[in-house]
Amino acid sequence: MKNTHQILAISGSLRAASVNNQILEKLSTQIPATITWNSYKELKQIPAFNPDLQVLPESVERFRNQLLQADGILICTPEYVFGIPGSLKNLLDWTVGFSSGEWAEKPTALITASTSGEKAHESLQFILNVLGTQISEETSVLISNARKRWNDAAVEQQLTSVLDTLIQHIQKR
Repeated sequence: MKNTHQILAISGSLRAASVNNQILEKLSTQIPATITWNSYKELKQIPAFNPDLQVLPESVERFRNQLLQADGILICTPEYVFGIPGSLKNLLDWTVGFSSGEWAEKPTALITASTSGEKAHESLQFILNVLGTQISEETSVLISNARKRWNDAAVEQQLTSVLDTLIQHIQKR
């Protein structure tokens, strides 16, 4: 069967062994044959946002192209100092400062997996709404105390539900 849709998975953590990366890896194994899973791996290569630039840096251009090609987005992120990790916020800033509607009505899921996570989760939900994504309570989950809980059966069920709902939203488009 030919893959017909693509999910772009973005981790907000730069740590290779982070819980967020482990969650995305686990979810990638649950993708049906009709979906292509594309893990975004260049977050650490994105330069600081600079709205004065006339030409986008190559790493930013590559991200924007991946974003445009994706049928849906899944972000899994920690919270740092009660906020969005700086590298993830910087990535989002590049899409706003030079926007051509990459996020508009795009089905999006948000998983915040951290010690607490409430502030980053709330802030990212707001930002993703401002960007015009199609995000809902059904495609959003906060996992507090994530290091101990992310493998719990109840949390795994929540993660699977978020992924399944994202896929349904993608397939309805």
